[in-house]
Amino acid sequence: MLKPRVRREDQWPSIAGDAKALRIETASALREVWPRLAAARVALLVQRLIPGPETQVESYHVYVDQRGDTVAEFTGRKLRTWPTSCGFSTALLTSDAPDVVAVGRDIIARLELQGVAKLDFKRGPDGRLSLLEVNPRFNLWHHLGARAGVNIPAFVYADLVGEPRPRAAVARPGVRWCKPWDDVHAARAAGVPLLTWLRWTLGAEAKRTLAWDDPLPLIGAALDRGISRFRHRLPAAPPEASSAAGTGPRG
Repeated sequence: MLKPRVRREDQWPSIAGDAKALRIETASALREVWPRLAAARVALLVQRLIPGPETQVESYHVYVDQRGDTVAEFTGRKLRTWPTSCGFSTALLTSDAPDVVAVGRDIIARLELQGVAKLDFKRGPDGRLSLLEVNPRFNLWHHLGARAGVNIPAFVYADLVGEPRPRAAVARPGVRWCKPWDDVHAARAAGVPLLTWLRWTLGAEAKRTLAWDDPLPLIGAALDRGISRFRHRLPAAPPEASSAAGTGPRG
């Protein structure tokens, strides 16, 4: 598997399309794609492929304070991605996975990490977990974690400003997050009937950009995208007459 160390929207899509990673099956396939990689000058991560679908990708999310104490944690797994292979998350679930917690805690302790982190694993055909990456930053999972009862950003904020922390809690498993406009394609590819998907999506506790009690961000984003597309379709303005006269041939 080849994956950009830092995702660049102006470079990576020309190599792997909409996928976030590139699967290389043979040495000849690597030789074929290498000129494009070299031309793009993309810094790459090279990983051994763990066989199995994206639904076997699981994650451990944690916040460790400055004393090294684990303040909050939860686990989750991918349900769907788009594209279906090496794609971006479109449907997620919180989980109750003791082995993911145990391995995640061990890695965090070895790294002596402080702050927030997301550890991505993939469960192989034998059930063993392989670590894919460690992301020491906030991410879209924190929205889902908050809806499941563990609001990691709220814990961090309380520590930064010296306020009392929220009450500690255990995340509820089975809480759902989705990105509807991409997940509809992922669900169709997975053979999920449209009505079944629609019921699942409407019942999801967390949705990308969409909140029934705060619709203005979605409306604003839609308007901004519509205005931007409209501007790109407008014909280019003709040069002013004075500019044309000033740049023409002189007698």
